[in-house]
Amino acid sequence: MIFRFFRAFNALFRAAYRDEELRDKFPTVKMAEGVIIRGSQAFQPGKGVFLDRRCYLNCIGGAWSGRRGFIKIGDNSEVGPYSVLWGAGGITIGNNVHIGAHVSITAHEAEHIKPDDTDVWKPLDFYFEPVTIDDHTLVCSGTVIIPGVHIGHHSMIGGGAIVINDIPPYSLAVGCPARVVRRLREEESAQLEAGTVPTA
Repeated sequence: MIFRFFRAFNALFRAAYRDEELRDKFPTVKMAEGVIIRGSQAFQPGKGVFLDRRCYLNCIGGAWSGRRGFIKIGDNSEVGPYSVLWGAGGITIGNNVHIGAHVSITAHEAEHIKPDDTDVWKPLDFYFEPVTIDDHTLVCSGTVIIPGVHIGHHSMIGGGAIVINDIPPYSLAVGCPARVVRRLREEESAQLEAGTVPTA
């Protein structure tokens, strides 16, 4: 009983020490308890970034991917509790972006195993594409964003959406797969898509 208590206390102490190390390394970032950042050398946070309780950022691909990867988060942006970001293909999050709880954003994904592959020890094949979320965007809780997606500025992704295609600026997108159901500034949105006005 006593041994279990000290083992649990030791684990909490080590976790707190790791948290303190991260806070020292990234003084412009506010971190709640239990935040994990793998490959912190490839983490590029702006000012006033907030990482909520137990969110997980994997900034690098590692040896299995052959990729360096990165996660860049702009000023005054936040990642909600228990959200997971996989940055092997590169994730860029703009300024004033608000990501809810239990959101999954990945810049790499395993390819479908071929029918004639029967070797259980054969490594998975992956593909890598960057994810970009522009400024002033809300990504509500439970959203999944797959590799290669670009979400335009001033957009909102409804809770539980699965984003598999680009979302234009000023859009509200919901559903599985996510589709645009409403736009702010309808005329300007059309001009942006036509390429007749510059993007913000």
